[in-house]
Amino acid sequence: MVDMWLPFSFPGEMLADMGRRRTRVNLSNAQLDELRRRLRVARDTREKERLRFALRAASGDYTLEELAELTGRVRATMQNWLKKLHAGGIPGLLDRDTPPGSISPLAAPDIQTQLRAGLAAGRWQSAGQVAMWLKETYGIERATKSVYYWLAKNRSLAQRQAH
Repeated sequence: MVDMWLPFSFPGEMLADMGRRRTRVNLSNAQLDELRRRLRVARDTREKERLRFALRAASGDYTLEELAELTGRVRATMQNWLKKLHAGGIPGLLDRDTPPGSISPLAAPDIQTQLRAGLAAGRWQSAGQVAMWLKETYGIERATKSVYYWLAKNRSLAQRQAH
C-alpha cells in the first residue's frame, strides 16, 4: 500500500517502513529552530496546528495518514500543507488563502434574493443543483457543505418571515 503520492518533486525522501511510507520533510537545523520558536510564541490555534504538523513531518516518524489523524484533518489537507511548505517555506505554510473574517460572495444581496426566490419556486431539488447554478450564473464554486449552510440560513429566514 502506498500511503502518499505527491505530484511534485519534494525536497525530502520517503522512508519505507513495513509497507507504509513515512513522510519526511528535509529542513535545516535553522528551519527546525525557527519552527520551534514560532510554536512557542504562537497564539493563533491555526498557526500552532500547522507548525506542529511541520515538525512532525520533519521528524520522518509518521505516515501522511498518521499526520492527518494526529492533526484531526483529512489526508488531502496534509498534502495541501506539504505543498504550501514546499512552495513557500514556513511563511507559505502559515499564509492564509483568504483573510479571516472575509465575507462570502454568497452573502451579496442580489444572490441572496435570487436564492430565496429560487427556493420558494422549487427551482432546485438539491444543494448540488444550487452549486451548479452558482457556478454557471456567478462563476462561484462552493463545496456542497457551504451551499447547505446558505440553504439552511435562507430556510430559517423564510420560516421567521412566515410566522
